[in-house]
Amino acid sequence: MPRIHRNWIVTRTKDKLSIPFSEAQLHDLSRSLSKAAILHMKQSIAEHADDLEPGQACELVFSLHRIFIWREQEQFLIAIRPILDDSCEEQLAHSSDTPSFIAESDAMKRIMGIIQKVSYVDSTVLLLGHSGVGKGAIARLIHQSSKRASETFLSINCGAIPESLMEAELFGYEAGSFTGGHKNGKKGLFEAAHNGTIFLDEIGELSYALQVKLLEVLQEKQIRRVGGTENIPVHVRIIAATNQDLAQLVANKKFREDLYYRLHVVPIEIPPLRERRDDILPLLRFFLQKYTTMYQKEKRLLPETAELLIRYEWPGNVRELENLIERLVITTEGHDIRIDDLPSAIRQITAPARPVNSAHKQLSLKEAKKRLEKEMILEAYRQYKSSYKAAEVLGVDQSTIAKKLKEYRANGW
Repeated sequence: MPRIHRNWIVTRTKDKLSIPFSEAQLHDLSRSLSKAAILHMKQSIAEHADDLEPGQACELVFSLHRIFIWREQEQFLIAIRPILDDSCEEQLAHSSDTPSFIAESDAMKRIMGIIQKVSYVDSTVLLLGHSGVGKGAIARLIHQSSKRASETFLSINCGAIPESLMEAELFGYEAGSFTGGHKNGKKGLFEAAHNGTIFLDEIGELSYALQVKLLEVLQEKQIRRVGGTENIPVHVRIIAATNQDLAQLVANKKFREDLYYRLHVVPIEIPPLRERRDDILPLLRFFLQKYTTMYQKEKRLLPETAELLIRYEWPGNVRELENLIERLVITTEGHDIRIDDLPSAIRQITAPARPVNSAHKQLSLKEAKKRLEKEMILEAYRQYKSSYKAAEVLGVDQSTIAKKLKEYRANGW
């Protein structure tokens, strides 16, 4: 049997026609995929397994998961691992481009489902949401999940470059087009991203004149450099993003209606972090691991610290959370990150931020702590697949983790 990376979830089967997933695999897959997507994955695995001879193996890459199939005589080994595996130390330490995409909340699971669908097509995607919610990470994930994944991904903030330079940046320019340019001219981002993906962030900041040119690119699939006369074909997928209300900009004659509808083919609205609190604890753990690995430090969040961070409103969304964790890893004295280490704005929180209504009763402090403890234990166990490692990370005895896991299993998790 081949050696499998410790983060692969493995199962064995003799039935090549209806390859079943193990309970652990189904649990992992159902966090981000619909039942229909899982069924499609099963069918694809069965078809490829049928072609294998004893001793042969093959690897399948789906939008969000990597599948390894190994045949031993009449027995099959099926291994599954997320493509964006949060616990891959080398990725975390050396790649700032790894999308920190967490999908524990229902809202983010729905978005993962949409990404799964749009990854197979070239439709234009419009990402909507407040600053810092992760639009750039989602744009990169869409690219990495698509058939263009091996091609170039380029991004540009439409509000960060002066209008006088923006046209040349997007479409390039010919030699002698303007003072200070390269003597041989220069390709623009659309040419550089040919066959790949271009991410236009803050699209609402694009000038009206450049909106016309962008519309032409979408319609004609070609660009013309500044100062040039030749039309250059480009095959680029466009993902745009904004934190503005584009429909209102259209009504105010600040954004072209025809461009709006061209961009609005697949809109994805990303809710602020305060509206998807189920994602906060996994994000805290993701960024804590990322920066403790990066800076070679041993740090852990105390339960009461994590509880306070979950209750915080996060006006800066995921970006604010990531920046805070990086700062805490660098500046905190000792092994534990305590409440006193947090900024005063967070320390001052004294009441739960979750709204209480007829459908949601106020929890007692005892019950709230019990729920948080369960969430932290299960998250650590999902991540490390070992009660010993989970106990080490959480700073408790392994017997405590084993006892709690047994209790959670008995109650259906």
